[in-house]
Amino acid sequence: MLTISALALLLSTPAQSYGFSVFVDPMLADLGVSRSLLSVAYGVATLASAGFVFLIGHVIDRRGHRLVMAVTAAVYVGALLFMGSVTGTVSLILGLTVLRTAGGSVLSLAARTLVSQWFDRRRGRAVSLINVGKTLGMAIVPSANALLIAEYGWRDTWRLNALVILLLVPVAVLLVRGRPEEIGQFPDGKLADPLDAATIDSIQRERESWTVGQALRTRVMWLLLSATIVPAAITNGLSFNQISILTQAGLSPTTAAMTFAVESAVTLPMTLLSGWLADRIGPRYVLAFGQVALLLTLICLTFTASLEMAILFGVLRGITTGSWVLGTEVIMPVYFGRRYLGSIVGLSFASAFAGAAIGPIPFGVAYDLTGSYQVATIGLAVLPALTTVAALFAKPPARRRLPARAIG
Repeated sequence: MLTISALALLLSTPAQSYGFSVFVDPMLADLGVSRSLLSVAYGVATLASAGFVFLIGHVIDRRGHRLVMAVTAAVYVGALLFMGSVTGTVSLILGLTVLRTAGGSVLSLAARTLVSQWFDRRRGRAVSLINVGKTLGMAIVPSANALLIAEYGWRDTWRLNALVILLLVPVAVLLVRGRPEEIGQFPDGKLADPLDAATIDSIQRERESWTVGQALRTRVMWLLLSATIVPAAITNGLSFNQISILTQAGLSPTTAAMTFAVESAVTLPMTLLSGWLADRIGPRYVLAFGQVALLLTLICLTFTASLEMAILFGVLRGITTGSWVLGTEVIMPVYFGRRYLGSIVGLSFASAFAGAAIGPIPFGVAYDLTGSYQVATIGLAVLPALTTVAALFAKPPARRRLPARAIG
């Protein structure tokens, strides 16, 4: 299940922002649409995917991961084929919406909640390992697609991506099992021995699972959502404007682009370290550390005008990404249980997507009003300071018990 989840994250790359970026210029040149229109279409698609991912979370809880992952992979293939045939604004918006929803949102949700169902005491390390798939996707897929676009054009490249991702459909149908209980096991590979302490503990945790409605009535859920929305918004806003911000500070475009490579190089080892720390000291502290790293990132950015500071900025961005994302993913099943995990994580995903959609706005408004990004950079630094406190105060909710018949 861990390998399949990592594979799904790798194959989601063409639907992610970093995967789609290589298609932007050739599509703009061929379709004759403006960059601003494409940006709006992409934003609309991202917001639409936020709503869908929350709804699909409920479907995962009711119908299971195998059905959702297989259907999503098939729809994702159809979206990729459709992207190779877009001709104008309407078809572009429709194609992007289905692409972002199926490949960018729902497939990632299914993969991440699948691995969280199969691991408990080692969940942090398991989640960090599936992110290897995401990192490999960032490193391999955009470059490979750039070569394919140069050789075959962007339309056929979308279609070739569809052929590769079609392999995920039989993998999901034949191999995916949504819960270890389906094959007589419990999380972490424990066999179902009724006298085994791990079995008893797993059953008790199952009885204490929270529905999304019950979770939303707790203060801790709102604290966790704030610590999800803020970094999602700020990091996406930075990514969208990063080259412009750094070149305005006096760096060359090449140096500015280099910060993304530094971030990628740091993110993977930081994710693995964060997974280990989450299992040892608890995900709440990893999540809080990610907020602190984001605050330091914004402070560093205000002073970045040299190569050395640009490298430090990239390192801090990698530390931020490698810690807050993992902390968010691990803490939800730890606090709210596995039974309704699809709904719980779907809400978290939807919140993050909504934050990412609005993240570039403060930077754009600040630049239009003042001719500089400094106001946004300094002003937004208040938010991670507040969410650091929120994460530290997000202690586990009071334990609750469901009737024994709730186990299933």
